[in-house]
Amino acid sequence: MFELKDVALLYETKKQALAALKSTTLSIAEGEEVGIYGPSGSGKSSLLFIMSTLKEPSRGEIKYGGVELSALTASAKAELRRKKFGFVFQEHFLVNHLTVKENILLPLKNRREAKKRLEEVLAFLGLTELQKRFPFELSVGQSQRVAVARAMINNPKVIFADEPTASLDEENGQKVVKLLRSYCKKHGATLIMVCHSPKFLEGFKRRLKVESGQVSEVTQGQIPPD
Repeated sequence: MFELKDVALLYETKKQALAALKSTTLSIAEGEEVGIYGPSGSGKSSLLFIMSTLKEPSRGEIKYGGVELSALTASAKAELRRKKFGFVFQEHFLVNHLTVKENILLPLKNRREAKKRLEEVLAFLGLTELQKRFPFELSVGQSQRVAVARAMINNPKVIFADEPTASLDEENGQKVVKLLRSYCKKHGATLIMVCHSPKFLEGFKRRLKVESGQVSEVTQGQIPPD
């Protein structure tokens, strides 16, 4: 599904070029669960942003489904994100004056099948009773579940989750991870998740560690307890 070849992300300063992500070559297959972890500022989010077209690499080649992403126009990238990708971030970014239901439906352009899809997503995430509430009426954990629902509403082929557990306690964090994994397993979708702690990656078959911009594959036994 994803193919990265010699991909790097550099930030130019007056004195030097700083590597947020060093030369990276890897492939990710359809339906894989990929957990990415590393210290703060290591470049793990940069890797996710490049794959999701939210950032342009400084060099290298990245393909999704055989298509070179850098060759796409800005509007084509936006359409790809809307149709194929779902996003969950550390902050839930809910719109305060919209209800839970309205927030979840925001990514939909064609809403002909919205009602059925919405009912499925609400039930899956245990949000049916909360759909008429506003964000200020929700707990932090509930707000993040609404953000997950919004990411799922278009039935995406890939879910990108950038530290979705960072603002949650461990119990709620594990619930969010479980929901993301359950959705992707059920629909054959690919999950690419950045975590601040490796403890949330237990059970992931594929783990990448990013340190000082360098990406490396990690086996289960190599992951520190936390």
